[in-house]
Amino acid sequence: MSIPMIEIKNLTVIYNAGTPYEVVALKNFSLKVDKGKILVITGGNGSGKSTLLRAINGTAPIKEGQILIDGVDITKWSTPKKAKLIGVVHQDTMLGTCPNLTIQENFQLTDQKKWWLPLPYKRKLSKNQIESIQNTGLPLDSREASKINMLSGGQRQAIAVCLAFENQKPVLLFDEFTSALDENTTNNILGYLFENANILDTTILLVMHNISLIEKRYINIVKL
Repeated sequence: MSIPMIEIKNLTVIYNAGTPYEVVALKNFSLKVDKGKILVITGGNGSGKSTLLRAINGTAPIKEGQILIDGVDITKWSTPKKAKLIGVVHQDTMLGTCPNLTIQENFQLTDQKKWWLPLPYKRKLSKNQIESIQNTGLPLDSREASKINMLSGGQRQAIAVCLAFENQKPVLLFDEFTSALDENTTNNILGYLFENANILDTTILLVMHNISLIEKRYINIVKL
C-alpha cells in the first residue's frame, strides 16, 4: 500500500484558545492525498478551508493532530523548514513574491544555488523560465526587468504560480488564488497549473469557491 503524499490525522485548530474570542476552525479533521493528485477544497466562508492550508504550512495554531508529508510527521516543524517541501500561492496577489524586485530577481531568489556568488549577478531569465512564463498565456516574458508591484493582479498571480513550480517542491498549496482574476486569466493560469502538476507529478491542494472552473477536469473535490 502506497504512502499518501499528504496525510492529515484528526487535526484540530483553535484560534485565540482560552480567551473569549476562541474559535474552533477545524475539529478532528482527517484527509489523505496521494502523490501527484490535485484535490480541490471548497466550502462556505469560515468553514476552515484556508485554515487547513495554514496548518499544513505552519502558520495556524494546531491544538491536536498530525500532518505527514510522504510519511514524515512535519506537524512541529518550523515554517521555514516546511517551506523546503511546501510551496504556497496566496489569495493576496502581493504575497508569494517580493514586490519591490523585478520578475527576473524574483526567479533568481528561487535558485537553490548561492545566487549571489560569483559576481556579476545573472541579469536574464533562463530559457526554461521564459517558457514557463509564456505558458501562462500572459505576455510577460519580455518584462523581466519590471518590478512585481508594477504588474496587474493577474500578472502578479501568474508569476507567483510560476515561482511556486520553479523549485519542484512535492506539495503546493493554492489559497483562493484566482479570486481577484478575470475569467480568461483564471482559465489561462489554471491550465498552466494543471499541466505543470501533471508533468512534475506535484501534489496540490487547491482552495476555491467557484468550482465550476474546474469541474470538467475530473479533479477530486472535498467540501468542508
